Amino acid sequence: MTRHPLSHAAGALALLFAFNSCGRQEQPAATPPVQPEPVAAKPVAAKPVAAKPAAPAPVPVPPPAKPADPVFSSTPVDLNGFGSDEPVLRVDEPTRGVIVIEPKDIKHSSQQHWDQYDCTSFTAKRWGRYEVRVTYTLRNATLGTQFRFAQQPLKKTLMATSQPKCVVYGTVYVDKPMMYPFSLYAAATGNEPGFEIQEVAFVPAPEGPAPVQAADGSIVLEAGSATTWSENMRYEPKSEKNCLGFWTSEDDFAEWDFEVTKPGRFKVTVVHGCGTGNEGSEVAVKLGEKELKFNVKDTGGFQKWSEEQVGEVEIKKPGKMRLVIDPVSKAKSAVLDVNKVVLTPVS
Repeated sequence: MTRHPLSHAAGALALLFAFNSCGRQEQPAATPPVQPEPVAAKPVAAKPVAAKPAAPAPVPVPPPAKPADPVFSSTPVDLNGFGSDEPVLRVDEPTRGVIVIEPKDIKHSSQQHWDQYDCTSFTAKRWGRYEVRVTYTLRNATLGTQFRFAQQPLKKTLMATSQPKCVVYGTVYVDKPMMYPFSLYAAATGNEPGFEIQEVAFVPAPEGPAPVQAADGSIVLEAGSATTWSENMRYEPKSEKNCLGFWTSEDDFAEWDFEVTKPGRFKVTVVHGCGTGNEGSEVAVKLGEKELKFNVKDTGGFQKWSEEQVGEVEIKKPGKMRLVIDPVSKAKSAVLDVNKVVLTPVS
C-alpha cells in the first residue's frame, strides 16, 4: 500500500512530540507557604490571694467636750528658791542675836528714776558679821535693787511674788556696837508702788571658812568659823585673842557647821580660858543627840588656853554635822573664852 508523503511527515512529528513529553517531568505548581497555626499561651495559674479581712466598723467618736475653765489656786505655791541659787533657810534656825527692822522703821521716798528706802534705827549690840535678808512682795516681773550698809553695797534682782518672800542679799560687817543707817535702792515702779518691804533682818553669820576634815580624820573648829547666836558674845579677831569672848550671858551660844567625810568615834577637846574668880560655870557640848558637859576651871586668864577633854562622840555616817557650845549656867561675870574645839579620831 502506498502512503502519501504528507502522512509520513505528520506521523514523524507526532512521534517526536511523544518522545519529548516522556523525557520532561511536569513541575508542580508553586503553592504559598503554609503559616504555622498560632499557639495559644498556656494560662498561668494565679496565686491564691488571701481575702482581705473586712474593715471593722468605725467606732463613733464623741464630739470633744468643752474644756473646763482653768482653776488657779488663790494661794501661790512657795517653791522656796527651787530652780534658783537662793539658799534654803533653816527651819529650826535660832533667833538669838537676830536684829529685825519692821516697815514702820523704814522711810520710802520716790526719786526721778528710783525708789529709796531708808532706815536710821538699826542698832547693833556687838560687832561681827551679819547676813542681810529682805522679806518683800512685788507685782512687777523683776526688779533690780541695791542694799547699802556702811558703804558695803549688795546687789540683788528680785522676782515677782504676791506672798511675802525672803531673800538673802549677802553679808555685811558691823565694826562696833552703835547705831547704823542703811538704804535700799530700787528701780522706780511707777505711780503705784509695786514693791513693798515686809522686813529686813540681820542674822548672825560666821566670819571664817567652814571647817574641813583633815586627811588624818581630825576636825578643828576654829573660833572664827562659828556662828554666834548672841547679843554679847562675839568673835574676837585680834591675833593675841582669836577666840569667842564677851561670854557674859548664858543665853548666848555658838554653833559650827561642818562636813564629815570619814565617820567614826572622836575625842572632843575644848581649848578654852577662864580668868581667876570666874571658874565654876557649867557648859554643854552638843553633837547630834549626844551631849557632854564640863565645869569651867580657872586657867589663869581668859586667853590662857587649856585643853579640856570633855568625852567622846560617835559619828556613824558621812554628811553634814553641827556642834554646839551652850552654857548651862554662869558662875560669875563671864562663862569662858573658847579658842577652838578639836575632834580627834579614836584609834
